[in-house]
Amino acid sequence: SHHSPLHLRGARIWKLIPKENDTRTQWRVDYDDGIIPWDNCYAGLNAFEEHFRVRVSLDMIEKQCIDSPYPLERAVHQQRIQFFEKVPFLEVIDEAFHAVCRWHPKGTLIDNVKWAKLCRQMRFLSNMKNSKHEIDMAFVRHSDARKLDLVRFHSILDDIASMQHPELTKENALIKTVWSSIVTLTDVNAMMWKEAKAMALRHESVRVCAETRIAAFVRKEIQESKSKEMKSAALIIQKQMRQVFARRFVASLLKKMKEDEMFQLRIKCATSLQTSWRRFFWRNRFLNHKKRKIECERQNNTKKREHLRQKRRLSLASLLYRDVIRIDTTIATVSIHLYEDVQTTMLLKVYVPSTRETFSFRLNENEVRECLERALCSEGRLSWDEMLKRDALNELTKRLMIRNVRGRPIFLFSRRNIVERGLLIKTAVLQSCGEIFLLSMFRSPYDIVFCTYQPSTRLQLRTKISIPKLSSWLNQSYAENRTTWSSSENADASFIPEQALRLLKQENQPNLIEWLVKRVVIRENPKHGKFELLFQYEAEEERVIKLVTKIQSQWRRIKSRRAAKSQTYTHWEKIYVREERMFAYRNTITDERQWEKPKLLGEDDLPEPVDEWRTEQIVDPTTGQVHVYHVNYGTGQSSWLTEKEAAVLVQRRYRSKHESDLIGKKKLDLVDVVNALKFIQGARDKYDKDPNKLANIVNYALLCHCIDLDFEKARPIYKEAMKVSPNHPLIARAYGIYLLASCQLPRATSFQTACRLFNEADLADPTQSKFHSATEIYFRWSVLADSKNPLALLNFALVHQCIYKKYEHSERLYRAALAADPTNEYVTENYRLFTEERYPGGSYVSLGPPFSVYRRSTIVEERPEWAEWVKMKDPMCPKKGFEIYFFNRFTKTTRFNEPDWKLVWDARVERSSCVSGKTTHWQEYYDPRTKTTFFYDGYSKRYTCVRPEMRKS
Repeated sequence: SHHSPLHLRGARIWKLIPKENDTRTQWRVDYDDGIIPWDNCYAGLNAFEEHFRVRVSLDMIEKQCIDSPYPLERAVHQQRIQFFEKVPFLEVIDEAFHAVCRWHPKGTLIDNVKWAKLCRQMRFLSNMKNSKHEIDMAFVRHSDARKLDLVRFHSILDDIASMQHPELTKENALIKTVWSSIVTLTDVNAMMWKEAKAMALRHESVRVCAETRIAAFVRKEIQESKSKEMKSAALIIQKQMRQVFARRFVASLLKKMKEDEMFQLRIKCATSLQTSWRRFFWRNRFLNHKKRKIECERQNNTKKREHLRQKRRLSLASLLYRDVIRIDTTIATVSIHLYEDVQTTMLLKVYVPSTRETFSFRLNENEVRECLERALCSEGRLSWDEMLKRDALNELTKRLMIRNVRGRPIFLFSRRNIVERGLLIKTAVLQSCGEIFLLSMFRSPYDIVFCTYQPSTRLQLRTKISIPKLSSWLNQSYAENRTTWSSSENADASFIPEQALRLLKQENQPNLIEWLVKRVVIRENPKHGKFELLFQYEAEEERVIKLVTKIQSQWRRIKSRRAAKSQTYTHWEKIYVREERMFAYRNTITDERQWEKPKLLGEDDLPEPVDEWRTEQIVDPTTGQVHVYHVNYGTGQSSWLTEKEAAVLVQRRYRSKHESDLIGKKKLDLVDVVNALKFIQGARDKYDKDPNKLANIVNYALLCHCIDLDFEKARPIYKEAMKVSPNHPLIARAYGIYLLASCQLPRATSFQTACRLFNEADLADPTQSKFHSATEIYFRWSVLADSKNPLALLNFALVHQCIYKKYEHSERLYRAALAADPTNEYVTENYRLFTEERYPGGSYVSLGPPFSVYRRSTIVEERPEWAEWVKMKDPMCPKKGFEIYFFNRFTKTTRFNEPDWKLVWDARVERSSCVSGKTTHWQEYYDPRTKTTFFYDGYSKRYTCVRPEMRKS
């Protein structure tokens, strides 16, 4: 059971040894036996201890420091047994005197009876013969009237201790006597345990307060970093808001300045708005028109297809006759169709298979009737049934004739003895295109027919115009020319506007013929080179159609250019070529590149490339493998690495640079690593084989200290090495670094001991040559093996701090160790001691405070003539009187004293350039570092930052 008295929890484990070998003192035996009680004297009391401005309850400290049954090296908190022997022995003697005085009868002095009783209890001089006689004689020698006061009690104890331990010095003999006998007195023992408990509580409270203060300091650093971030964010927000307010203020000023231009601005805005509206309106109208046009074209195509289908049906329905004929050696297919629209006509089609040509001849009713009546020798008028018979229609095919023109058969329909419908009203001779034509005009109640004949080529041309069309043409001509009849000298004398509508009457036929003959056009068709007969209004309509077609083609050309230009903006981009320091043009589709701007852009140009990284692909022409790379066309840079890979590479380089700054620029290769590992393992093996050899002891101590980082294991080995050779510089320096790194208690004594060892080592080895190998093999190798270990960094920092006096390098190593583990007590304590000792009067005095104080400092004063130097104040300076210091903004150096201003001015003149002053004694210089100007007087040899004219005024 957990509550059983046999349970091992809280039980003490004893080491059994023979009683004669037990060398413990009586007070230690009582403590180990649990006889010494533990009183919670602060329980329920409001008692506090304050250290480092931190208050801690003594009740809590008392509960933590209660006696532990475990070995002292495993105790977490301070134990009173650790401080029992640290109680001053003089206070023990005083307490023994007062305790004896309190024996019955009480008094202020010790008489012979109390002295005898004390000697019997303490067994003074028990190792001597006649001990009682010697004790009495000592009392007689030192007493005054058989009484002992406090001073005489001290002297008699000194005498007794010298007699009891003659081999020891007087002080050591007294100490041994006190700790072996006096402390066993009940009152003295109680006083000593009470004082030891108070000392333990005091030390524990100091530790707890220090831990609390360090934690508060760490939290403060974290909160300060967060507050700085918030402050920087607030400053950025303030900056942006100031910019916004400034823009608003400038806008209001511009508004006031341009009030007189507001009317013109409104006109421009209205004009721009109207232009945009008109553009929007006409664009919508054009889109609607285009939509309606597309719909109309769709309907027209539908109607056209329907018309073609209807025409085909009509063609099939109107077929009257079909036959194959042979004229000479030419075979042809003849078909005759009957059409009844305004007037009844027949269409005779001849298809020649050899040439794939079709010849069509349209015959009206009168022509068909006259031809058939003559062919059939009819005595009267033929009916339609008689004319539509196959034998009758066969007579029409007999009028077909064939002409061979350049080996090509041409079919003609003979109209001999067939005249045009209507009366012949005019015959004339016309000349056009260098050819002579015979013109014949026939008028009927429905239309007027024009026929021409060319004698040279026997070409016949025919056209006609209906009476309604002629009337419309006359009205249109009158409307176009009504404003020019009275003033135009070239006006047609035969055509009077009032007579335009009467030309169609029979009595005005000559004028009509004259007007029509002037408006008949015979021309050569530019498409096929044949002559054609048409009227003037038809030629004008063709001309208008050509103009419209040309305008449309120009519009489509402009539109296509715009589309090509916009496509050029899409497919081309502007890139910067870093090697040539000029811009080029790249096709985003084909990756084609050229120096010249694309011609389709005209006077415009592509926008400047954007400063951004893009991923591109390239194909190896030899292997066909696709490679991915990254390019920035804004800067002309390219890389095979992605942004993440580049960031990793930069981080690796930065870490390498950071480690080289901390450890050194020397790089280790595989051979150095193998040799170091062999040396370390050899040190272990050699110490195991011969632990008494000094070299083996020193190497193993350094190994435990630097490589294994086991301070407890290294402590006895260092002490053994110091006993063997206390004056060796290597051992002295290594042990001094160990004392500082392990924070041995008491720390003030350890620090003084380490400084003494360093000074003695500097006298024996001023060049540190004997310690260089240890630095490289152990201290530097420990950092190389684990650069994130705070203890390894601490050891290396102490080497540069105490051995090589490189305080700036030590501070960088300290900051790296704190960054790795900000709560490590060894690092924080050594860094605190290092920063305190860097001020004047300390062991590591430098020209100024460490750079780390700059972040918590504020600027007190800055002047133009100080250039990059400013006076700053450290509000958390650990030493009063050194809060003010000078700081260089560019070199990051600090100084407690003012810099040498003459050297500062000389450095400024050396790095500055002379701007003006070659003709006067004042010379003006420009400082590129501070970006300011200053002046030098060649007569008085002095410098100033104020212009001489301003100084005179």
